[in-house]
Amino acid sequence: MGHLHGENKKLVARVRRLKGQLESVERMLTEQADCYTVLQNVAACRGALNSLTRELIHEHIEHHLLDAEGAPDSVREASKEVQAIINSYLK
Repeated sequence: MGHLHGENKKLVARVRRLKGQLESVERMLTEQADCYTVLQNVAACRGALNSLTRELIHEHIEHHLLDAEGAPDSVREASKEVQAIINSYLK
């Protein structure tokens, strides 16, 4: 996905933070931490992954549909609707 408008550094930083969160969950499980704490951290990981996924999908839609040369208005409108659906699904 070389068309990510120069945001790769930010995306890689997000992946590294997510990796750190997952390693933390692994440590908690190894150390038999409290279930509630582990579940909170798993939920945080899920949220971070959903956010990253949403960002990548939005970039893809913007590059191939919204910013595409000669794209009709109907495609642009449908693309925005799809992005809204993705936002609600990947909260």
